[in-house]
Amino acid sequence: MRKVLFVLVFASMLGVVPMWGHELILKPSSFEAEKGAELAVELQSTHVFIVKEEVEDVSKITAGIVRDGVVVPSELRGNEPELRIDFSVKVPEGNSSALIAANKTGDVWCVTPDGWKPGTRKAVEAEGFKVTRASMTDKFTKAIINPSASDNNFAAVVGQELEVVPVTNPADAKTGQFFKVRILHDGQPSSTPVYATYDGFVTEFENTYAYYTESDQEGIANIKITSPGIWIIRAAVDNLPGAEGEYDARNLRSILTVEVK
Repeated sequence: MRKVLFVLVFASMLGVVPMWGHELILKPSSFEAEKGAELAVELQSTHVFIVKEEVEDVSKITAGIVRDGVVVPSELRGNEPELRIDFSVKVPEGNSSALIAANKTGDVWCVTPDGWKPGTRKAVEAEGFKVTRASMTDKFTKAIINPSASDNNFAAVVGQELEVVPVTNPADAKTGQFFKVRILHDGQPSSTPVYATYDGFVTEFENTYAYYTESDQEGIANIKITSPGIWIIRAAVDNLPGAEGEYDARNLRSILTVEVK
C-alpha cells in the first residue's frame, strides 16, 4: 500500500488574518494513570508541536476532568519559567477512559499598518491606529487518559463549540492504520480542514503538521497514523460573525490529544 504523508509548513504574514496563532494543547503527565490518583497536566500554548512557547491568561481558561459531560474546574497555575499552565485532576475510579478538557475565551487582535495590536477594533482605533481587520479566536482542547478496549467513554461529547470527537477508540489505535474522528460545530457535524501531527515530528519549524485531510458532510475525518507517540488532531472554523465595534470575525480552534502505542 502506498503511503501518503502530507507535510504542511505555514508562515505568519503581516496583514493576513492570523489563521496560525498559538495552539492550545493538553498534555497529561501520563496517559495511563492510577485510578483515584492526582494526575499532573500541562496546558501548553505553542506554534511548534509539541514545544512550550508561552503562558496563556489563566483568567480566560477553564480546565479540568470531565464528569457526567461537564468540566469540573481545576485550579490553574501559570508557570512562567516552564512556559506552561499547570494543574492536576483526580483520575476517576473504575475501568472507563476519562476526558480532560479546557476552554479558552478568545483575545481580540487587530491588523494595522504598524503590525498586530491587541484589543478591540474600537480600542485600537482610539489609540490612533488604522485597523484593517479585527478578529477573536476561541480555543478548545481535550485529552483522553486510561483508554480501555471495553469502554465507550472516549467518545463522550463535552459540548465544546468546536469539538474533535474520536470515533476510533484510542486503545485500538495502531501505527499504519487510520484513526477516525468526528468534527462537531455547535453539536452538528462540520466539514472542515483537519490537521494532525505527533510529538517530535518537526521541532525546527512552526505550524508544521504530519497529516492533512478534510472532514466530510457527516463530520468524519480519517487520519493515517504514521508513528507511535502523542498525537494532536486539530480542527478549525473561521470567519464566524463578529461583534460591531469589537471584532469583525470570530475563529474557533479545537485540538484532541491521544497517545498511540
